[in-house]
Amino acid sequence: MGALLARRKVVVPVAAVIVVLVAVGLWAFQPWKLFTSSTIHEQLVSAQGTNAVVGKGTFRSLAHPTSGQAEVVKTADGDSVVQLRDFSTSDGPAVHVWLSDKPQDAGDSAFGRDGYLDLGSLKATQGNEVYTIPAGTDVSKYKSVLIWCDRFSVGFGVAPVTA
Repeated sequence: MGALLARRKVVVPVAAVIVVLVAVGLWAFQPWKLFTSSTIHEQLVSAQGTNAVVGKGTFRSLAHPTSGQAEVVKTADGDSVVQLRDFSTSDGPAVHVWLSDKPQDAGDSAFGRDGYLDLGSLKATQGNEVYTIPAGTDVSKYKSVLIWCDRFSVGFGVAPVTA
């Protein structure tokens, strides 16, 4: 009987620690996002008339398969936007769209340190998406569009935005 009580004093706290670790792991990694995707089809800004494509390029994959085109467009009213055209990537926790001052062919570890502008959370994992660049931003200093996971400090994909 005494051995059973001694075992219970060890098993219950160990089980509680395991449950807490599993809960934290599920929160941090969100493994179900490996199997989820979402699609959005926003109206893209046309490069006709007085709108101008300032830079564009094709995504290359970093930590996750990523494809499609990124474009920086200056609109007739003076605003600037980043467009993701025929875009596709993986889902993940805290994924954002960034303009980066690093070139697309910089080493993967170069991204995420500094020199970026966060345009907001990724709207969907597939489709056409438009992100507004804050007024007054000098878009000429940015060389790439980066899909970045804040939770794990890793890039999913990057595209050059050169003229």
